[in-house]
Amino acid sequence: MLRCRCDTAVTEITEALENAGLRVMPSFDSSLASSPTTCPRHGTEQCDCQIVILLVYGADERPATLMAHGQDGETWISIASAPGQRPSSGLETAIKRALSPLSVTVMAE
Repeated sequence: MLRCRCDTAVTEITEALENAGLRVMPSFDSSLASSPTTCPRHGTEQCDCQIVILLVYGADERPATLMAHGQDGETWISIASAPGQRPSSGLETAIKRALSPLSVTVMAE
């Protein structure tokens, strides 16, 4: 977990991954959704909840799917681990190594 807003965390994460030689492609950002919805946690349309999906590429053809979930000024990071989405062990290790200076614990989801 990072103690910062999701957009700030995603910037820091992206820079760390790219500095480690990985390629990062944004796939989804809930803050860019076109229609406002009521937040299930806060019960309002105005909240700081955000989900960002990043595809992280290493030497493998298959990317890792990284999710950043921010809420109330904190951001959690996880790697998709569903069948067919789990990255190679080498890519997962490279991601965790690249993010370790940020004191981020990457969880499997």
